[in-house]
Amino acid sequence: MHHRLHRALTLALLIVFGLQLAGCASDGIETSTTFDPLHPFSAQATYVWDERGNRLPKDPRIQQLELGPLITEAANTEFSTRGYRPVEGAANYKLSFDLAVHSWIGADNSRSIGSLSLILTEQASNHRVWLGYARADVHVGLSVEERRERMRRAVERMLAKFPPSQR
Repeated sequence: MHHRLHRALTLALLIVFGLQLAGCASDGIETSTTFDPLHPFSAQATYVWDERGNRLPKDPRIQQLELGPLITEAANTEFSTRGYRPVEGAANYKLSFDLAVHSWIGADNSRSIGSLSLILTEQASNHRVWLGYARADVHVGLSVEERRERMRRAVERMLAKFPPSQR
């Protein structure tokens, strides 16, 4: 009995230690996705950017970071590696983004969280078929290259299982 308890405690400590290491290695970017399970995603497709659907915060402090082009560049790169490429004119899908920033100012903690959504809409039906989400702390002191890389990582994680498997 004592031996079983010792093994169980050792296993529990290893799990806790492993979770702590994973937390330390994290860059704080959380992602998730959802999709229409009835939509047939092909291995290759085209999309156009729906500029009217793109949304950025009206806050000049955020606007000066010029995140729109970074989002577009990251999405184009990551979708292209998965067989979905941007085109001009007729396409299978429309792609848009929505970026929101929420700030909290408190006595013990102040922070700003950025939330990015990528929305893929089927052109023929105008139905949203895939949505990706990323959330992370906003760091205004990053260089353009650091922001570009952080945005790329967020979009890459969003698209990790894209196109969705429909088994």
